[in-house]
Amino acid sequence: MSNSALPNFETIQPHLCLNSKVRRLHKLMDAIYQQELAQFGLKGSMLSILFVIGKKPGISQRQIADYLVLDQSTISRDIKKLLGNGWISLQKSEDDPRASELSISESGLTLLEKIAPVWSKVHEKMAAHLGNYQIQALDGILESVKKFNS
Repeated sequence: MSNSALPNFETIQPHLCLNSKVRRLHKLMDAIYQQELAQFGLKGSMLSILFVIGKKPGISQRQIADYLVLDQSTISRDIKKLLGNGWISLQKSEDDPRASELSISESGLTLLEKIAPVWSKVHEKMAAHLGNYQIQALDGILESVKKFNS
């Protein structure tokens, strides 16, 4: 292919890509939280899933995926690890035997009781560092992208 057949890439500036900026923000924020939470053996979305199940016993995998905006492969992988560690349990729904409900186990609850103060400390530090204006901006961006995507 000759150079004349290539599209004009001069106007493309990768450092301005919005998706790339969000990925970089995620990596930076995740590293800050993981530094403090690594001692508990949970990574990425596993902690969020555990928190959601702890607050909403009987929730389904699909509901968690929708709530946390996770793809099925991520949530399936993380649920397997949480089940394997005995931090959650899975029961068939009484209303619909095809559906499953997730609940936190005693050991999962104990883990969350240990994690919660550490997570709160990191969260408070980040919130203080970012400030209300930037947090509200993140909330606004999230809502705007949700509307764009629906």
